[in-house]
Amino acid sequence: EEFSMIDILLINPQPVVMKDLFAENLMYANPPLGLGYLASAARNAGYSVDLIDVGIDKLTISGIIHRIIEVDAQIVGISSFIANHGNGLKIAHEIKKQFGSQVKVMMGGPQASFVYEEVLKQGDVDIVSIFEGEQTIVELLNCIKTGGDLKKIAGIAFVNEEGEVIKTERRLPIQDLDTIDFPAWDLFKIDKYQEPGIVLTGRGCPYKCIFCSAGAIAGGRYRMRSVKNVVDEIEMLYKTYGIKKIFIADDTFTASEKHCIEICREIRNRNLDIAWQAEARANTVTDLVAAEMAKAGCHHVQIGAESGDNEILKKIGKNVTTDTIERAVRIFLKHGITVVCSFILGHPDDTAETCEKTIRFGKYLKTISGGYTSCKFAILTPLPGTPVYERKDDLGIKLLTENWDNYTFFDTVMETKNLNRRQLQNLYMKAWATYAS
Repeated sequence: EEFSMIDILLINPQPVVMKDLFAENLMYANPPLGLGYLASAARNAGYSVDLIDVGIDKLTISGIIHRIIEVDAQIVGISSFIANHGNGLKIAHEIKKQFGSQVKVMMGGPQASFVYEEVLKQGDVDIVSIFEGEQTIVELLNCIKTGGDLKKIAGIAFVNEEGEVIKTERRLPIQDLDTIDFPAWDLFKIDKYQEPGIVLTGRGCPYKCIFCSAGAIAGGRYRMRSVKNVVDEIEMLYKTYGIKKIFIADDTFTASEKHCIEICREIRNRNLDIAWQAEARANTVTDLVAAEMAKAGCHHVQIGAESGDNEILKKIGKNVTTDTIERAVRIFLKHGITVVCSFILGHPDDTAETCEKTIRFGKYLKTISGGYTSCKFAILTPLPGTPVYERKDDLGIKLLTENWDNYTFFDTVMETKNLNRRQLQNLYMKAWATYAS
């Protein structure tokens, strides 16, 4: 039989905890877009790529090892975000145990980018690619192929001969996102995903909420793809793969009113009969935006409401009020778009009282909307790269564990100056119970 020689094998590890208990299964229901983008960048540079999505492919560690042997991959790239980071490191460990220096192991993604020293010190990962990787991966492949000098590549960290962690200069975010090709959709097993349609129309977020790392990753800007480029991809998914449901995965799709509306109008111009959902921010919701979204097929949005207390909303950098949130919800509902509001319990200045207000506000939003608004609650989880993690001491946050596997958003991994672990856990239980009743 023909053995294909694959230059790089990309792996999306399975999340450590499946969280679909709380309707968060959407996180794992989509193809790993980031790896798809890397795959097409590498292919455009002439490299051959294979991709494993461990949860979807139902592969064990030995299955992964077998695939590496089968395709004779010399380089493996592992994706890392908080939920699958622990499993990614386990996979790296087994690959190194089996192949040693014969196989180069890279890791990238938000979690690895922020804790690159910890990752490299484990000794199983050779190179961490920091933040956006489309240009980095091509330069790395060229460098490894020619035996070049890693220090010349921006945006990576690695361990040198002397065993020191070297971090190279920061790579600037890609300015023109249209220069990046669509993800390598042919590498995804589309029919195995619950929600295969996922599109990023832009990257980054212009806002600076203290519980979120989008600002640190993207330098506080929202870079947008051109409207044509976005809708070309949506049309390709619709025509080539028969995908009629799309999740727009931008941190804040409504951040630019103009971009959002133009995409909606272009979807209608092309008569794409799709149903889609997106993330919206309460202060960016106008009657016009909601109307255009609804006409273009948007049927559901998520709003990060975060708290039911205006002082807290100010302190976490959200800069919206409960009135703004309620107004946004009512506008969407008026246009037939259902809403889910997500709340966080345990902000640095939260008290038992402010959390109770949040719980009551969630209940209120559900009540006024005749059941077309749902809410979900999470416990503050300080992720590396977020201000609540980087400035935890100033904010009076005490971490109870740095085992990232416990960072599930429903386990308590910290205490605040006002609330201890048990209080937080009880408020969290109370939120879901009150909400359900």
